[in-house]
Amino acid sequence: MTLTQGTNFSVDVASDGRLAMDLLGEIWILQSTGGEAIPVAAVGAPARRPRWAPDGGSFVYQSRTESQDQLWLHQVDDGSSTNISDGQFFDQHPDWHPDGERIVYSSDRRDTGFDLWELDLATRLTWRVSDLPGDETEPAWSANGRDLVYVHFQGGQWSLILRRRGQPEQVLETSGTRLSSPSWRPDGSLISFLRHADDGYSMDMVILADPLLIRPLITDEDFFVAPVAWIDRQNLLYTAGGAIRTRLFNSWTSRNLPFRAMVRREKSREKVATEPRRLPDIEQPAGSLVLRTARLFDGIGGGYREGLDIIIDGGKITALEERRDRPESIILDMSDLTALPGYVDSHASLPAEFDDTLGPVLLSYGVTTIVANHSEAERLDKLWSGKEMPGPRVLGSDWQVKLDWLTSMVLGTDVLPVSPAGIRYESVKLSDSEEPAMILSGLADARTRGLRDLLQSRQANFVDHFPTAIRRFTEKPQLDTQSPAIVLGTTPNGLPPGIALHAEFRALAEAGLPSERVLRAAGIHAASALGLGLRIGRIAPGASADIVIVDGDPLANIDHALRIVGVVRNGRFYSAIGLIERAEQAIIVD
Repeated sequence: MTLTQGTNFSVDVASDGRLAMDLLGEIWILQSTGGEAIPVAAVGAPARRPRWAPDGGSFVYQSRTESQDQLWLHQVDDGSSTNISDGQFFDQHPDWHPDGERIVYSSDRRDTGFDLWELDLATRLTWRVSDLPGDETEPAWSANGRDLVYVHFQGGQWSLILRRRGQPEQVLETSGTRLSSPSWRPDGSLISFLRHADDGYSMDMVILADPLLIRPLITDEDFFVAPVAWIDRQNLLYTAGGAIRTRLFNSWTSRNLPFRAMVRREKSREKVATEPRRLPDIEQPAGSLVLRTARLFDGIGGGYREGLDIIIDGGKITALEERRDRPESIILDMSDLTALPGYVDSHASLPAEFDDTLGPVLLSYGVTTIVANHSEAERLDKLWSGKEMPGPRVLGSDWQVKLDWLTSMVLGTDVLPVSPAGIRYESVKLSDSEEPAMILSGLADARTRGLRDLLQSRQANFVDHFPTAIRRFTEKPQLDTQSPAIVLGTTPNGLPPGIALHAEFRALAEAGLPSERVLRAAGIHAASALGLGLRIGRIAPGASADIVIVDGDPLANIDHALRIVGVVRNGRFYSAIGLIERAEQAIIVD
């Protein structure tokens, strides 16, 4: 397939006029006139934000994995890529010093927010360049290497800051909305930047006169969050409206610089559609049970359904029927509570070693299915399906979700499946199909709302030896209402299991996802990604009897998804407090 448009990509220009752009998690090189884009081999994917070295012989880029952002250096002559980051940090926004020997970037490595750091390529030595309260990001050196501009964020205020050699720092512009993507005009006379607003972005410039002048440069376009690439003082490139745009500085109009990127068919959603799969029935109980709640969210339709009894036989739901007297049945009457489908964590991390009592703890968080590449998955699945040590269903490595390239769009802050104007250009339209796009979540980090309360919950005492959250984003991701379906997975956020799922719930809600879609991310969308669309993630006849019972209204407030009173797992009911006490007692006995 041939792409002529991209979504939320960036471009940079080399000293000889060649262009480098990021598209679909790869880096592509094309000539100054556009035309055919050639993918660069051996870059770590998803790769983005390429920046040419001053001599044009290499470029630096950032690559986001599930747990970190790292900087890589690619040598054009031999096609090699080398990781130049140090440790498990989030290193972002690389830019070259004009001497070609140093790279400046932003990093969270001292747990004081994002600061500016520099790396000497020859020695691999690093040193901190800034240490302000808040976050310092997106640094850019002037062409003469004497002046540095960057973005500072603190207390809800964004600033564009200029640091001239030997002079105090100067605040060029402040705003209550985000400022981003600063870039120097080669002659050092001005700095272009993006001004974010609810009704769209504009490209403005700071003219470095005395006094300073702030003027609009380009308006009324669907700008992507990336710096301008200046060819020279009169010619500039930027990305907007799905295209690479070129413009003369004094012109009132821009034009497209056409490109063609040949994409293998394997990149499309059609190749990663998940085939239906079957689950084994393990230790299902005999007999039937009727669960009666005030209302239920079946995970399929919109809103709640009321006045229904959930009929459970063995480990499966056999019917949803109108409420009536059932003298012959065992009725679990919780008629002032809300029933939800059991929560599915489709991409989880379990430590190499842990106590089996983690099962009841995870179940007390409402996690009824967990997918993790763990050597003990089969044993745990059998153990936790019984009544003696209940826990979630455990699906091992052969159940790992086959995610497509759209995963990288959610794992990156600005690389989302729709443009700032809410438009899906050709690169994203490749994913269109009747099935939901499998886009892994992973938005929770150290700043997620309510994280402290989660880490202080009673169950957290059982997982306090697991890793905790780190800063992963300079700017919290935002999901547009047109974003494709999200599949909940917690490996990227690095939190302990159980806590990780509820942190993800809150982060998705913070990103703008309605509560119903958040629950579907851990319900029918996760089930679809696993090929279990009719078996889990819903309250419906034929589905597994995995149900979470909460006290509250989670469709109105996703925090209520943690107000768990009880859980039905494999057709058996367990109270949340009983699960926690079971885990505590097991530890005392041991």
